[in-house]
This record gives sequence, structure tokens and C-alpha cells, in this order.
Amino acid sequence: MVNENPEETMTFGELLTLIADQQRRLTALESAFSALSFCLDEKASGLLIQSLRLEAQNQDRDENMQQHFARLAEHLEQRLAVVNISPSQ
Repeated sequence: MVNENPEETMTFGELLTLIADQQRRLTALESAFSALSFCLDEKASGLLIQSLRLEAQNQDRDENMQQHFARLAEHLEQRLAVVNISPSQ
């Protein structure tokens, strides 16, 4: 296959570098989103988790995306449980 725009051609190494950079950016966004959950009160956190669980059941999304929503909801729920544990318990 001949590329008509050689200036847009990417080497395999460049592609791997781009993918790694995108993975780092996604990790940063996930961390930021999780940290923002600490700014929510318990009711808002519960609503967020419920919304994420609904997205995990959304048939318009592919199975992988549904699993990602479910994992994020579970992760936030676990973080919320850790924050709600008081030192006296």
C-alpha cells in the first residue's frame, strides 16, 4: 500500500511512542477523575457511582466499554468506603 502523503507516514517506533503517551495521559485523567470524587459529598458520590453502573449496562456501548464503566464504579465505591471509615471503628 502506497501512502500518498509521505509526511504523514509514521514508523512503528513512533506509533509505539504515541500509544505509550496516550496511555500515560489516560492514566493521569483516571487519577484526576478519581481524586475529584473526594470533593463530592456522600449523596453525590452515590449518584455518580449509580450513573457509572447504568453506563455499564448501556447496550449502546461495546462490552469492553461497559466493563470499564463497571470497574470505575467499583473503584470509586471502594474509595468512598475507605474514606467513610472513621478512626473510632
